[in-house]
Amino acid sequence: MTKNVLFYARSSTTLQLGTCFETQLNYAKRFIRENGWSLEAVCRDEDIGEVVFTAQPGARKLLGYIEEEAIDVVLCHTLDRLCSRYAVAERLLHDLHAKGIEVWAADPGVRIKTNELTEHYSNDQSGVFGLGNPVAPMPDELYEAEQLAPLPYGYRYTGAINADRQYIFGFRKVDADAANAIQQIFQLYAEGMSPAKIAALLNTLGIAGPHGKPWRDTTIRGDRRQRDGILNDELYLGRSWVPGRDYFDFVPALQIVTQDLWHRVKQRQQMAARGVAK
Repeated sequence: MTKNVLFYARSSTTLQLGTCFETQLNYAKRFIRENGWSLEAVCRDEDIGEVVFTAQPGARKLLGYIEEEAIDVVLCHTLDRLCSRYAVAERLLHDLHAKGIEVWAADPGVRIKTNELTEHYSNDQSGVFGLGNPVAPMPDELYEAEQLAPLPYGYRYTGAINADRQYIFGFRKVDADAANAIQQIFQLYAEGMSPAKIAALLNTLGIAGPHGKPWRDTTIRGDRRQRDGILNDELYLGRSWVPGRDYFDFVPALQIVTQDLWHRVKQRQQMAARGVAK
């Protein structure tokens, strides 16, 4: 029987062999092919330090697949790329076992079982599953915004209380002051003002740019083809791209710019590009 596999990866910020997303995915695809399984979904998070597992977007998608019982196997590169802490792994494996879902590590190609977790989280640095602490409790004061992955200008991290009355930090929220600046940028550009003049105006008004720095025209203009720069970030439309898929999630709570204003900006960019070409 062919098993449907969800591959979960957590990209490391360190340049160690086997920790980048591409390497993890390569191991996973080869392991899936060798076992005759089928890759159903890919979920991905960034390694941004000690973060509550369920606060990570990739982990939330993984849990959604578990609830739907749409998969047979959760596959990771090594166990530390799935869960960095013993308590998290124990809870996850318990939930997966209740759904009849297996957990496998592509490197070295073994099934992970709950009664074997302690040896995976030993302090032996030569172990293939990385470091962990099986007894240390999750600290209450664990999260500072500076420790998390940087968000695009216009957003900030916030927390929420889950169904178990636990405080979960790591959700994105619109920053009202920055959102006003973004709407102003889009409106002024759509009305014909250049990025250089918009940047000068914002600096004159004392409105801080991304990371508190002065505004520059390149910060606003960006590169339309690379989807970077204020005028090209589709997250302002509420679009949150799904790793491993060719579509995005629409998140109304993150939308800052209306579809009409976005369309007017894209029209002017096209006109400006044709003018440069001529």
